[in-house]
Amino acid sequence: MKIYTRILLIAGLMVSMANVSKAQFDFDSFLEAGLADANKLLEAYMAPAFQGIGYGVNAGWYNTARPHKTLGFDLNISVNAAIVPSSGEFFTFKNSDYSNVKLSNGTSAQLPTLFGPNLGADDLPELTFMDNSGNETIRISAPTGLGLEEEFPTNAVPSPMIQLGVGLIKGTDLKIRYTPDMSFGDEEEANVKLFGIGVMHDIKQYLPVVKKLPFDLSMFVGYTNLKTGFVVDSDLNQTAEFETKGTVVQALVSKKIALLTVYGGLGYAKSKTTFGLKGVYTTETSSYTDPIDLAYENGGVKANVGLRVRLLFLNIFGEYSFQEYNTATVGIGFSFREGASNTNIPIVPGI
Repeated sequence: MKIYTRILLIAGLMVSMANVSKAQFDFDSFLEAGLADANKLLEAYMAPAFQGIGYGVNAGWYNTARPHKTLGFDLNISVNAAIVPSSGEFFTFKNSDYSNVKLSNGTSAQLPTLFGPNLGADDLPELTFMDNSGNETIRISAPTGLGLEEEFPTNAVPSPMIQLGVGLIKGTDLKIRYTPDMSFGDEEEANVKLFGIGVMHDIKQYLPVVKKLPFDLSMFVGYTNLKTGFVVDSDLNQTAEFETKGTVVQALVSKKIALLTVYGGLGYAKSKTTFGLKGVYTTETSSYTDPIDLAYENGGVKANVGLRVRLLFLNIFGEYSFQEYNTATVGIGFSFREGASNTNIPIVPGI
């Protein structure tokens, strides 16, 4: 039973990976090494995908610090691409970290992660798997990466978003991200569901001196929850699922000059992603229930800068976020009844 390509496909459902079939190996071999070693090895190998999605869901929330007028609104479609750093393309495998899986030669080696290079078997170290008695059960080449850097401009984890923003009262915008529970595949074997809520509030109005200066200033807080599931084997009732929760708090500033708006933010962002295999999985020697349970967390300072071009009601925008996985965002949308600036600088009519 080779199910690893299906595990990669669930990741691919969210991160739009291509050529998933490049990274194949027999998942049963990992379970032969026991649950602890299987979880540890998969956690290191899959880290860039799930870390990247965590950074991605916290990006692309806004393209100005200026809230809408009451009942004004915007609708945006964007893609956030969390760029995998070079340090995320490999992980260090040490024999001392594992009980039942070892390098056939040597005590440590650099192995590709899922977002590492696509190497041939001759270029990969060999792994030896042993049972609890220390007897060798199987030898295989270490897993290779997808080699995405060979086919795409950058090695990144993309996160598409659809978002609605509505102006409330007193310089407040409510932002909603929502994707209903949707199924994919010939037999609807995969599903994805997303919900996010954010609030942007103009704080410049409370600062007597600052509110006369020619820029907009707001605070923003946003939360995103993403859930994805995938059927591994319907006959055996085996499934895979992961969930990402992201929160970001930032101070925002923007400056509008005719058709252009320059904006930026500074604050804190964090996320947590969990991944699990559910069901009963049987190897030649053992049977395991819900064998894989992984968790990834990140958090830190988030700074971003962006540029928006507005043509009548159409917005085209892009931004770049600085964090462990730097994230690029591009998007397009429509905006109506955007609020007036808190300054006396004239606004171009119709913009």
